Amino acid sequence: MKKAVAILTAILLLSIGCLEKRERNPPYLKVVISGSTGNNGWYISNVTVLLNATDNESEIKELKYRINGGTWFDYVMPIKLQKDGIYLLECYAKDGNGNERYSNMTIKIDKTAPSISFLNFEPGYIYFRGKKYITPRIPRDTMVIGKYTVEVEASDALSGLEKVEFYLGDSLEAEKENAPFEFDLHGIGIYNVTAVAYDYAGNYNSVSIPEVQLIIFS
Repeated sequence: MKKAVAILTAILLLSIGCLEKRERNPPYLKVVISGSTGNNGWYISNVTVLLNATDNESEIKELKYRINGGTWFDYVMPIKLQKDGIYLLECYAKDGNGNERYSNMTIKIDKTAPSISFLNFEPGYIYFRGKKYITPRIPRDTMVIGKYTVEVEASDALSGLEKVEFYLGDSLEAEKENAPFEFDLHGIGIYNVTAVAYDYAGNYNSVSIPEVQLIIFS
C-alpha cells in the first residue's frame, strides 16, 4: 500500500513539474511585413506590418507594439508606415500565465527618387569650343561643336546617392560613383543626352536633352 502511494505521489509530482515547465513557454509571435522591396534592405513603397500571437496553453492577454521608442500601443489593426524614414519596430505578446515573447526589427523606407540636374548644359544653345552661344535658328536646336564636358548635380537625402550614369541615345557611356559627376561628350551625330541618378534603395531619376547635334572629333 505504501509503495503504491509512493508511486502515485511520484507520478503526480512529475505531472505537476511537466505542467509547470509547459506553462513557462512564451507565446508564439509572428510578424509579417509587406511592401515593395528595393535594394540594400530598403522598401520603396508604403509598408504594412501584421502581428499575430498564439499560445497552445492559454489565451493571449496582451499584444503591443511601439515605434522608435515611443508609447506602447495595443495591436488592434495592421500597422501602416507611409513616410520615408528608418523605423525601429518593437512588439511583444503576453499569455495568460504571464509569459512574454519580444521581437524587434528595423524597417527602412525610401520612396523618394534622388534629385539630378545639369549644371552647365541647357537645350537651345550652341556650345562651341567650350563656350555657350544663343542659336539663331528657329526652332532653337542644341548643338555641341568641339570638346565639351557636361556637369551634373545629384543627391539623395535618405538612403544616399549610389551612382550617376551618362547616356548618348540608348548607349551607356560613363558611370560615376563620386562627385564631380562629369562626362566628356564625343562623337558625331544626333543623340539624346541623358544622365540618370540612382540611390541605394533602388530609386532613380533622370534628366535629358533631346536631339543634341554633336560635332566632336577625337
